[in-house]
Amino acid sequence: MTNSLPTAVYDPTDPSSGVALVSHQLDGLGLGEHWVQTGAQGRLRVVDRQIPPGHGWCRAVGLYPALWPATADLCVEVDWYADPDVPPAEQDEHWWTRLAAVTAGLESLGYVVRMPGPRRTPAVDRYQPLIVSRLPVGASLAPCPADGWDHLEVHPTYERPAHDPSRRLQTMLDDFHLTSYVTRALDTHLWPPYATAGSVVLWSDFQDATLDDWESAMARVRRALRIAGYRFLDHRRPWNRDVDHLPYVIAYLREVPQ
Repeated sequence: MTNSLPTAVYDPTDPSSGVALVSHQLDGLGLGEHWVQTGAQGRLRVVDRQIPPGHGWCRAVGLYPALWPATADLCVEVDWYADPDVPPAEQDEHWWTRLAAVTAGLESLGYVVRMPGPRRTPAVDRYQPLIVSRLPVGASLAPCPADGWDHLEVHPTYERPAHDPSRRLQTMLDDFHLTSYVTRALDTHLWPPYATAGSVVLWSDFQDATLDDWESAMARVRRALRIAGYRFLDHRRPWNRDVDHLPYVIAYLREVPQ
């Protein structure tokens, strides 16, 4: 019994609906997770992935709108997971052949697909993230620098917690007495080119706050970031508390090679 999904509709005022749309389209292309019902336990449905051997599978996840390309009206991350049962000698071919198929499928629907971040390899990594955007007719993206992430590891390790970019940023905010903010690590494939640190800063004192309060809170943290030498990426549209759960800013450091 197939687990059929209703047609997804994208609402530009609700970025999370983009994930539902792309997930639906991935299933239509035969690239999605292909959940099917295999049985039932009382009122609970028992489901499992039914994926052709050697294909791997894709999952769409949301992105902070600050990370979207400037002209995009829809952007999500699509993570392609390799088939773990492919023999080691065939993993490299499986990886690049299936990624090419996934990219071609998404491009056939009008999306622009990018593979930013440090290079991943099938011998080490389980999945490859892709940034998938929908642009206005005639628009294009500036090319990504080929060496923009060469200085980074896919999953960096920090010998001391103080070296963690998110921890260092939190310490800086504390020094500015901005105690109602929290930082979260940002995966390296989402760091801007040549960035040497990247984190999300969220305002945690938002309950019962007005949208003016949200704007003021972000203005305070932007001032501190400028003083400390950070660059930042802002939310791309007016705040809407119905769909925006927390006010945030993306903070990063960048050193361009000489």
